[in-house]
Amino acid sequence: MLLIAIVIAQLLDPLRILFVGVAYFVSRLATRPDLGWLGLVAAIVAIAAGYPFLILGQSGDIAWTTAAVGVISNALITLVLAGLLRLRRRFA
Repeated sequence: MLLIAIVIAQLLDPLRILFVGVAYFVSRLATRPDLGWLGLVAAIVAIAAGYPFLILGQSGDIAWTTAAVGVISNALITLVLAGLLRLRRRFA
């Protein structure tokens, strides 16, 4: 139950969505597509690892659990942003 609560809290966190959105749109500016995806993956992991320690001020096992689940949450947020952008391009 704790993991589900962590995932829902992370998916609805506006600051996390903003960080992941900025990382997604910056990765789209890369001239080489492979480099953009590599940077996006690195940003997803860095945001997931740093967010509980720096922003939330957590420590110990709960922070490491939050960071591990944060990778999945950040990937889901990125997929939603990519899907919304694709829908906008398709219908515009």
